[in-house]
Amino acid sequence: MDDILPHESVPVGRNRRWRVPAGHYREVMSPSSSLRRVLPVGVEGGWWPKVVRYTGGSVVATGCSELAFVLLYGPLGVTPAWSSVVAWLAGAVPNYWLNRAWAWRRQGRPSVRRELLPYALIVGVTLLLATLATRAADRALTGAQTSGHARVALVAATFLGVYVVMFVLRFFMFDRLFARLARHDADLPPTP
Repeated sequence: MDDILPHESVPVGRNRRWRVPAGHYREVMSPSSSLRRVLPVGVEGGWWPKVVRYTGGSVVATGCSELAFVLLYGPLGVTPAWSSVVAWLAGAVPNYWLNRAWAWRRQGRPSVRRELLPYALIVGVTLLLATLATRAADRALTGAQTSGHARVALVAATFLGVYVVMFVLRFFMFDRLFARLARHDADLPPTP
């Protein structure tokens, strides 16, 4: 590990992240332990690790959303539309920060026009679909002979189903968004 010197690293993009040139190895420290391992450069990049990080962030965000939805729609008796909106918000905020910082490794202040608005549009489609689907499921189940617990479980499953379906589509949309932002940042002159 001593053969890699800081002057051999190359700054990349406006955020000044440092990468070791190809062919070199670097040391990676696991945050959960003091064990060290050596990975070839590039193993952390690419699609697969990004998908794993995106999945982790999505699981956290979906858990927040689903919990909020079940609590609002079930015990509190809030309408499916309002439950969907509040639950979406409960997941959208952690989802944005986890995707931005963890899955796509973005740092610094986000641009409202180039980053926040496109992101809000992408996740807004999920909100719209979840609201329409849960309202339709609630209406269909209200007229049927279902218990209150079964209705809550089925409408909550509908809410979750929208997120599962949108998971893959949103990954590719987010990947295009953050790739475009990275290209834009790389074209900017470095900040002093």
